[in-house]
Amino acid sequence: MRLSERHYPVLVTGARGLLGRALGPLILRAAPVRQRGSGRPAAEAVRLTDLEDLDVTDAAAVARAVRDLRPRTVFHLAAWTDVDGAESHPAEARRLNVEAAEHVARAAAEAGALVVHMSTDFIFDGAKPGPYVEEDPPGPLSVYARTKAESESRVRAAAPRHLIVRTAWLYGGGRRDFIAAVLDRARRGEPLRVVTDQVGCPTWSEDLARALAALVESGACGTFHACGQGEASRYDEAVEALAAAGLPARVEPVLTADVPRAARRPARAVLSAEKLIAAAGFRFPPWRESVRRYVAMLAAGVKTPATPGT
Repeated sequence: MRLSERHYPVLVTGARGLLGRALGPLILRAAPVRQRGSGRPAAEAVRLTDLEDLDVTDAAAVARAVRDLRPRTVFHLAAWTDVDGAESHPAEARRLNVEAAEHVARAAAEAGALVVHMSTDFIFDGAKPGPYVEEDPPGPLSVYARTKAESESRVRAAAPRHLIVRTAWLYGGGRRDFIAAVLDRARRGEPLRVVTDQVGCPTWSEDLARALAALVESGACGTFHACGQGEASRYDEAVEALAAAGLPARVEPVLTADVPRAARRPARAVLSAEKLIAAAGFRFPPWRESVRRYVAMLAAGVKTPATPGT
């Protein structure tokens, strides 16, 4: 899935993050070129930024960046994602997840641009036996989850043209994700204790990047769920990754109560992506298929580069 020229210029925040490392190259590949045959995107077509390039907590800096580029599409990916760390740093998490989201949404709206804001399954309390749909009320259980739920409200109020996309259990890029951590620990011979009573939708960043492009290309607005097809426990995900890597490590199944964390997680936050399929015609692959493709990429030494500053 590619973005057509009418959606450029494009501004991306958080381009060095897990999702940004997948979305940035996709946007660059489809960008208008300076001259036919050059293969290089026009400098005014794309700007990929991270916090070092654009402090999204600074409203004036955000406004200047948007005025300078005059984007038609703004992907706001920058966020505080340390779920446990947010419990001891609530002000910092709120500044990056809530206030920054409002700054970006307001600047995008003033420029007449579509803003795409990322949210999470963690806004739900995990008590629903079936999949959550977009209209279900939030029930955040942690500081992080509360900041993400509030960020959605701020974006809706600030930007009439918005896409709020909730995803789940994101992995990719070969670093700082659940699957890479499991494989690293297994190779070092460390014990693996993984919970069986947290259930969600594992989502590969490469699949999510394509889903975002499909949503923007479709002209959709509003709130959507975008996540891997099917549901799994963290234990299921770890076992699948180890099998794909051919590692014989033993995984000990445990309960959440056996491995207490600072922040509460929803026990069952399975998301329905039917609205995404209907609006954009995009269907995620089954989660096991994507995990195996990702593990194969890791084994081949393939990494997704981050390219802020373009």
